[in-house]
Amino acid sequence: MAKLTTLAAGVLAVSLVFGMQAGKQPAWTAGAKVAPVAVGQTPNSSAFGDKVYFAGQPSVADLAEYKKLGVKTVVNLRAASEMEKLGFDEAAAAKAAGMNYVNVPFSGQLPADGELAKIYAELNKAGNGKVLLHCASSNRVGTVWAIFRGGQHGLAPEAALAEGKAAGMKAPALEKQAREKLGAK
Repeated sequence: MAKLTTLAAGVLAVSLVFGMQAGKQPAWTAGAKVAPVAVGQTPNSSAFGDKVYFAGQPSVADLAEYKKLGVKTVVNLRAASEMEKLGFDEAAAAKAAGMNYVNVPFSGQLPADGELAKIYAELNKAGNGKVLLHCASSNRVGTVWAIFRGGQHGLAPEAALAEGKAAGMKAPALEKQAREKLGAK
């Protein structure tokens, strides 16, 4: 019985880390859709309702614009080698603008589940503070969003993939990985 109680407590803790049980959508998602939105000069910018913004690489000035929109956390999916060529320290710029900064880099392969959990934890906070999720072009962003919505909020795979595409997923290889992660054909 003690082992069963410990197992139940563990399952509850994992559910809390991910913000909810898979299949249950939080209130902040009600009626929200992914739609294009212009924010400064940021390429491929869109938003899910008014809580989560998706984008290609923002500039320092664009980060300030996201802050004006109420963004509290910037989640960057770009690798250090990509960021070195940027010409500014994005982490410092985000912090100077008063935003939290999280970097979970990936390129060709999806991040490991532990790394995805870090992204999910930030996205699950969107009801309490807006989030900017970005990479270079929004392609990786859309892939992560599709997996998040399908796995965390219980969207059917095709609906999750459609949201991912609206958020920027374009690469067939990333779509294939998202399909596999979602158990879609």
